[in-house]
Parts: sequence; C-alpha cells; structure tokens
Amino acid sequence: MLRPAVVGRRSTRFVDVGLGLVLVAIALQLVPLTAGVRDRVAPAAAAYDHAMRLGATVDLGGPLSIDPEATVLAFVFVAAIVLLFWCVRTMFRLGGIRATIHAVAWIGLFVSPLAIVHHVIPLPGIDLAWGLTARGLRPYGPFVNRNDFAGWLIMAIPLTLGYAFARIHSRHRAGEALDGEVAFDSKSIWLGVTICLMLAGLLSSLSRSGLFGAVAGFLFFAWRSRRQMTVQRAKWAALLIGVILAVAATYADMGALTTRLEGSFSEGLASRISIWRQTWPVVVNFWPVGSGAGTYQSVMVLYQTMSRFYHIAHADNEVLQILAEGGLLLGIPVAITIVAGARLITKRLRDDHTAAFWLRVGAIAGLVAIATQNMVEMTLRVPANAVLFAILAAVSVHHRAVRDSPSPPSATRSR
Repeated sequence: MLRPAVVGRRSTRFVDVGLGLVLVAIALQLVPLTAGVRDRVAPAAAAYDHAMRLGATVDLGGPLSIDPEATVLAFVFVAAIVLLFWCVRTMFRLGGIRATIHAVAWIGLFVSPLAIVHHVIPLPGIDLAWGLTARGLRPYGPFVNRNDFAGWLIMAIPLTLGYAFARIHSRHRAGEALDGEVAFDSKSIWLGVTICLMLAGLLSSLSRSGLFGAVAGFLFFAWRSRRQMTVQRAKWAALLIGVILAVAATYADMGALTTRLEGSFSEGLASRISIWRQTWPVVVNFWPVGSGAGTYQSVMVLYQTMSRFYHIAHADNEVLQILAEGGLLLGIPVAITIVAGARLITKRLRDDHTAAFWLRVGAIAGLVAIATQNMVEMTLRVPANAVLFAILAAVSVHHRAVRDSPSPPSATRSR
C-alpha cells in the first residue's frame, strides 16, 4: 500500500532538492513572459516562432517553451514519476520491497512469452487494442518496439536476480555449508524460470542497445558482489547463470541477432552520430533555458538537415535531449540529482550488511543497465519503463525504519 510521501529527510535531502528543482525548472518554462524579456532570455525561441509560425510579429511574447502544451504534458509525466518515487521510498521504510519485486517478476514471467509470441503471431484481442498492426507494425506485447521492451527487461532481470540471491542469503547461515534443498526450493526454481524467460525475451527482441545495457548491468552486478561470495559459490553462481542464458538463447533467432550485432557500427551507431550532430545546434542555440521539456520533436522540424522522408523524433541520447529541451535551466538540477543520488546509493550499499544488500545490487544494476542503454536510446520516456525506474531507484536508496523492539522481560526473582 502506498503511503504519503515523506520528503526532505536529512539523508535524502539533496536528492529531494534536486528533484524539486527539476520540477521548478520545467514549470518556469511555462511562465508567460513579455516580448522583451523573452527575447533576452530565450532569443532562439523567438527566432523559432518567426521562422515556423505564420503571423508571428516582432513583439510576440509568451512562455519560454516553443510548445507549451507538450511541456505541460512533460511536467505532468515527470511530476507523477517523482511523486511515485517519493511514495514508494516512503513505503519501503516499513517493508514491502520483496513483495514489490515479486510482483515485477510475475509481470516479467507473463509479459516476456506474450511479447515473443505476439511479435510473430497475430493475437486478435491485443492487435485490436493496439491498432498498430493496421500500419504494418508488429509490437512486442504491450511495448511498441523492441528497444522499449528490452529497456524494461534489462531493469527487471537484475532486480529479480538480486531477489533470488537475497532469498538464498537469508536462508543460509554464515559459516555453514550451503544446503541445496533449503536454498533452491520451488520458489527459487520459479525465479530461475522467470529470469530465463525474460532473458529469452531480451534476446528475441534483437535490441542491440538492450544487450549493450544488459552487459553493463551484469558486469556491475558481478563486480559489486565479488566480495560477498566465496570463490566456490561464485563459480556455482556463474555456472547457473550460464545455464539459464544457454536455455534462453534457444528461444532467440541467433542468426538474426548476429546479423544485427555485425551492423552495430556501420548502421546503428552511424545513424545515431548523425542525429547527435543535427541536435547539437539546438543545444548551442537554446543553451540557457532550452526549447521546452517535451518539445524536441517540434524544434527538430527546423533544425533537421537529413532527408525529410525521415523525421527525427528523439535524440537517441537522454543527456543530449535534456540539454536541448532544458538547457542549463534543467540540466543543472538533473546533474545535482544524479550526483546526490549516486552518493546516497554508494553509502546505502556500503552500509548494508543484510540480505537486502542483494536487492540493492540488483536494483542498482538495473539502473546502470538502463542508463547505459539510454546513451544511444530514449526508452526511459516510456511510462512503463519510467515507473520501473522509479521503483528501482527507491529500492536502491531506501532506509528501513528502526522499530522499537519490546524490552526483554525481566527475570523472575527466586524466592
């Protein structure tokens, strides 16, 4: 059950201030300004109006955003995700983390095979609800394209893996030999099957950016957990993960995946570099306050130099698009939030010596994976991915409240 958000505690103050400043920055882009002030603060926005809007005059005033409606929508979206993060983090102070991760695992278990089948075989009910197949598109279950689907999976897989390790840790006493029957019960097998199916979905998506992010996430998971396991247990864990990966690979078209990977530099990276080059003038011209959150697609109508048969809808780099849409006005609060969040996560992970350590590692590995993917993609702006991102962030920085335990009963005096 979600609880009212508790914001501004001493340990999370800088993160919360950064998030608050992000919301303030987007709101400032919607404040109406006189023509003179707007021309001085955002000359590129005034130039855009003159170039793109019929009837625009020299004394045209208005907000900093070139598309206020898009910026309002972006503000509502960001505010909802920030509020969700605050509420879930507050809820986790009293528990509910494992139940939440358990629910994420169930979603992954259901969605992964559905997406694999739906991309290949028409499912009338889902196709009718989506309405995308009429345009020749084959979605992946509830996700429109492969990269969005992969983005959700690369967050859910390490989170579920961390949950599995936490269960084994909590059912094993230090100094004792690992009891296979106790550690690997029916629920552990269910978690293994879930991870296997989600890996199968990731490989079947043929998403190069998803695989790129997944590798980064798994490397972080292995690096950060290296001191928590003996060499023998690490070998068994690596062997188990290798078996799961091998089984998952049987569901994927490895030939098609190999072909896509071979074209990563000649096709994928080359096209993204071209988009980044065309986006950079927007960053330069709108550097003080940005073009407005959510307005990238609108502003690129003027700045795009490549063929008009293809319209650039996003920058394929989250940082670059934030700078284009928000300039320093939004970029500085985002930077403050990232730095403060990284410091808080590092402290929480260093101080945690319980089984919850593995939950944190899994969540942080998911954050590393999605951050890596969004160096060449924009999957965090999909609502489902943003919601899971907020949950992972809350797991990473949560702090359990210390409940007052009842004092032990006093010993009865003998008479």
